[in-house]
Amino acid sequence: MVLFWKKQTDVRQMINKYLETVDACMEQFRESMMRFLVTGCTQEFEREFEEVHKFESEADDLRRKVEMTLYGKALLPDSRGDLLVLLEFYDRIPGAAEDALFLTKVLCLEIPEEMLEDVQKLVEVNVEAYSRVRESMNTLFDNPNETLYQTRGVDAKESESDKLERTLIERTFKSDMDVGEKMLFKELVQLVGKISDQAENTADRIGIVAIKRQI
Repeated sequence: MVLFWKKQTDVRQMINKYLETVDACMEQFRESMMRFLVTGCTQEFEREFEEVHKFESEADDLRRKVEMTLYGKALLPDSRGDLLVLLEFYDRIPGAAEDALFLTKVLCLEIPEEMLEDVQKLVEVNVEAYSRVRESMNTLFDNPNETLYQTRGVDAKESESDKLERTLIERTFKSDMDVGEKMLFKELVQLVGKISDQAENTADRIGIVAIKRQI
């Protein structure tokens, strides 16, 4: 099946801009979470949350612009549909990051010192899962034959995230935190882990599109 995007340089440029905006969102998410784990709910953390929100909103606008451009072109239905669905899945990743950071801001929990290292690892692993998806997107456009190999890295990071989540939740319920804080911290841990869940779902869609490009 011959797909359109190699010939549609304007669409590719728009997608690149969208991906770069998501990159900025995810990097700011990582920096903001690390700042929170060191300094707590400071004014600087509040400001950085607004930056994440700005990047996520800008990415939404760019995705809609790509969608409108695609609907306005005489493209093969399968080609257009594949890309629209893929972008919809991809857009859930920065959305999950913003949700996790928003809950962090609202709860402003004091994380037990003995759990800080594992929470930092959880954040890093989930951002790495996004980075693997990003690499898979590049491969999809430039060398689809290598895409399935790239997407396996996302699965590995999602599994690593799951293990960290379970460890943190188990330690939480064995800790001296009160019951309400335990439940809230569990929710926060799961929201951070949702980033890699969405990354894995997106990687699956990338793999499907890559296979169709080879037919």
